[in-house]
Formats: sequence, structure tokens, C-alpha cells
Amino acid sequence: MKWISVEEAINYREDRFSPMKKKPKPIWVIAGTSLISALLAGGAVYFTAPYWSGEPAAEAETATREDEHGHGAGHKEDGDEEAVVSLPKEMWEASKLRVQQVDRQTITMQTWATGKITLNEDRSANIYSITEGRAHEVPVNLGDQVDEGQTLAIIDSREVGTAKLELYQARLQEKFAKQANAFAQQVKTNALQLIDALDRNATAEEIEKTLGDKPIGKYREQLLGAYTALVQAQTDFDRIEPIAGTGAIAGKQLIEARANLNTAKASFNAVLEQLRFAVPQDALEAEQAVQQAEQAVNVAKAKLNILGYEDAELEKIEPDEKNGHLSHYEVVAPFAGTIIAKNVVLAERVGIDTEMFRLADLLTVWVQADIYQKDLPAIARLGETLTFRAPTAGDGSLHTHTAKIFYRGDVLDADTRTLRLQAIAENKDRHLKPGMFVEIEIPSAETQDILAVPEAAIQEVEEKSVVFVQQSETEFRMVPVVTGSTSDGVVEVRQGLKVGDKVITSGGFALKSELMKGEIGHGH
Repeated sequence: MKWISVEEAINYREDRFSPMKKKPKPIWVIAGTSLISALLAGGAVYFTAPYWSGEPAAEAETATREDEHGHGAGHKEDGDEEAVVSLPKEMWEASKLRVQQVDRQTITMQTWATGKITLNEDRSANIYSITEGRAHEVPVNLGDQVDEGQTLAIIDSREVGTAKLELYQARLQEKFAKQANAFAQQVKTNALQLIDALDRNATAEEIEKTLGDKPIGKYREQLLGAYTALVQAQTDFDRIEPIAGTGAIAGKQLIEARANLNTAKASFNAVLEQLRFAVPQDALEAEQAVQQAEQAVNVAKAKLNILGYEDAELEKIEPDEKNGHLSHYEVVAPFAGTIIAKNVVLAERVGIDTEMFRLADLLTVWVQADIYQKDLPAIARLGETLTFRAPTAGDGSLHTHTAKIFYRGDVLDADTRTLRLQAIAENKDRHLKPGMFVEIEIPSAETQDILAVPEAAIQEVEEKSVVFVQQSETEFRMVPVVTGSTSDGVVEVRQGLKVGDKVITSGGFALKSELMKGEIGHGH
């Protein structure tokens, strides 16, 4: 007989000595009376069983573990699929605990197609500069909310500066042309009045009184010169003609006087005829010069309008503007939205092919889904709206949304044999993120009689679907279930429950927390 300690027994169990090994001879240990009693009580267990067997040690270890851990609320044994959680009645209200009896239901079956959230392409834009230059200022950052017309960047542009100077010069020419035209129109009016006065043989005094202080321009000299020559020739002829009849002067002088008079008349009539045409023509040319100047102004303004400038912004242009403002070109937001991409920094060279920003209005988003050919009949039952589920950004739980359908597709994709379905959804809380995958509900005319529970009753524990079933007033058993289809917030339960079971439909998270707390407390 051999007395061994607990530690030696455990070591013997782990070593698993073969029963064919020779058994050692017993050793007696002589000790005091109290020591012998303790050894007899403690060693009896090991002496009565073969030392190569691990059963007594395993039982002792199991008993010790049970004594150390015990069995409390929420404890789940290894290999046990169901656990019981206790929750006092007074904690139900705080946990919003609700119990519902399991029953069979007739539901309309629904399927879910995978879709995704995309930007509203009607409210998203890639922002480019339509002129080359250098980034003088970039006052916005990635993620900024901007208003319509807000400045996103200021570009120093030679093209803009040149165009503004051209407009300034064109306006100066227009101003001068208008002044010249105004004078030409006055001259035209006065010259025609003078021609009429001379044509009707008005006296010099009358002409001086009527037109003496009015502008006639170069026509005054031409008209009055011809008229004076005519008056002089007429005076000479009138003086010589009476004398020539008396023989006091030679007849040759009379002939010369008559010739001079006829020449003066011809010259005067020629001047009148010429100026009757030339005066209006010169005035017309002055008007045309104004039109040309105005056209040059319009062309210069159009160049700047193409660059995005409004007429009001071009009312005042000064070529001696300080700080280079004359060449500044502002890139502005075409609509209110969020800067979702920024590709320009201060002093960077910018070209017409440089995508400076990407702007998107995230208050609405598009929902896209590729519908398989077999599901096309169900699309007609959607009406004008569709329902889809998307995870929240906070806890990842699914939330149901609606979207207005605006395109049902016309052509199937040759590779995937699917039809593109598109809808627009409100996104005022910015919960829906472009690029996010969603589930789109496709209604069906099929109905089934199934065992069902509310969707909120299903919990996920260790990647398994479970429900909590009430088995007493304060005790709830966690039961694994196998689920099927989902429709209108109801989940089919194919295995794990029976009609009449009372399941938790609200507050299951509190029971799940108690369960996890119990497992942590027991070292699992």
C-alpha cells in the first residue's frame, strides 16, 4: 500500500501509467496521532482506486470548480444551447419588457433585392475652372457645407484680366463715338437749315441771326464761301450791265462779268447738291461708329459672360485696380451642398481640365437596384414608391425608408440579365450614405401560413439567432431558432418554438445583457 498526495494523484492521472507497469511496494509513514488521522481521511480516496485511473481526480476537480463558480442567473453550461436568465418583475418597466404569445399567421411573402445608395446625379457636380491661372485663395475645406453662389476659390487669370481691359477700352471708344455722333447730328441739322436758307436766297443778316451761333462744322466754310462768290459775281454783273449799254465800258467786261456769275452759280449749286448728300452721309457714318463701338462693348462683355460674370459685376471696371483684382476669377458653387472632394491648394496651377472640387447635395439620394428578370412582374406592383432597409450609422440596426421611383429601366443588362431600377429618397438627417448597400423590398402575390414572431423578438448571440421564452414569472429561457422569410416586420420561425410559447418582443437587449454579465462573472 502507498500513500500519495493530491498533487501526485493529478500527476499520475496526466501521465496515464500503463496498468501493466509493476506496482511499487507500499511505504508506511509513521507520524503523530493527529497526522495519521488526516492522512487516513485524505488518502483513503486514492488508495481504494488504482492510481493510473483519472476518474477520482477529475471528479474532485469538477466538484471544486462547481463549488468555486456555483450556478447563478444567466449561467450557461458548456455544450448547453439554452440558458435561463432571471429578471425581477420590478425591472420590467425600466427594461421595456414586452411578452407576446407565439401563433401562426397568414402573411404575404416578400423578397429583398440588394441595392445601393448613390449620389443624386441631378444634384452633384464636378467643379472645374473655365480659365487657366493660379489659385490665389481657397476658402473652403473638405466636408464644408456651402450655399449657392458661395466662393469656392479665387483664380489669378491672365485671360480674365485681358478680357476686362478689352471691355474697358471698348467702353471708352463707345463713349467717344457717342460724343462724335451727337455733334454730327447737330451739324447735320444746322447744315441742312443753312442749305435751305441759301437755296431760297435768304439775306446774310437773316442767316447770321438764325445760324450764327450753331455748329455747322466744315460745311459752313464750303457753303458760305460758294455763296459769297455768287453774291460777288452777281453784284459785279449788276454793276456792269447798265453801264455797258451806254458804251462807257467795253462789251468784253460785261461778257466776263456774266461768265463769272454763271460760274459762281454753277459752283454754288454744285456745293448745295454735294452737301445735301454729304451732310446726312457723314451723320450716318457717325451713327455707325456708335453701333460699332457698342458692338465691341457687347463682344467684350460676352467674353466675360462666358467666364461666368454677370452684367452687374461688370458695371465698374478700373484698369488701375490694386492687389490684382482685375485678374481675379471666382469659382462659385452652382447650388447648395457639401464639398465631398477637394483637389486644389493655395498657389497651385489650375487648368481648364483640373477638377477642383466635387459638390453634392446630400439632402436627397438615389436608390439603385438591379432587378432580375424573374422578379420583373413584381416591379409593376410597387406603384410609385418602394421600401428599402438600410443600417444606421450608429448601432448598425436596420431602418426602413421609402423612395419615389423615377426610372424602371428599359433595357436588360446583357451580362447580368438585370433591369436597373432607380428611385429618389429624402435624406435630411444624412443617415443614408452614398455607397451604402441596402435591401429593397419586392412584393409578392404569394401568401403562407407560418409560425411567426415579430422581427424585434430575434436576437443575435454568438452569431446565432435566438429568442427569449418566458418559462416562469421572472425567468426567461434563451432558445436558438431557425428563421425563414421576413415580411412587414414579421419573421418566420421554422425551428425552436411552438404555438403558445411566450416570447419577449421588446426589451430583449436587457435579458441579453444579463446573460452576458452572467457569463463574464463565471469566467466564460
